[in-house]
Amino acid sequence: MIDHTEITLCEPAPFLYHENGQIAVTDGSQVWLVIVTCEAIRSIANPPEMSLRRLTLYANFFTGLAAAAISRGENIGGKVFISESDVLSTKLSHRHVLHTTARSSKQR
Repeated sequence: MIDHTEITLCEPAPFLYHENGQIAVTDGSQVWLVIVTCEAIRSIANPPEMSLRRLTLYANFFTGLAAAAISRGENIGGKVFISESDVLSTKLSHRHVLHTTARSSKQR
């Protein structure tokens, strides 16, 4: 378990592997592989869509979920899993974050 150090995206770029999305995150000293289930990617926005574009568009949001999981010690062998239930519970409590994250990603 780590304290609230800043977790950021790192190389390699987000990619799809089999039916899940994967992103890499780091705190500057360690790298974690974040496995984002296809259900999580579909549930992040409407209409439901499983694509690399959607994974990339919401990569910062998934990074935030991963950072919270890492700070709680919920990583296994350098991997963090993000499920549909993680996304849905966060969407219910932070709806405005999703809209802001998507908008800032589109502006880049």
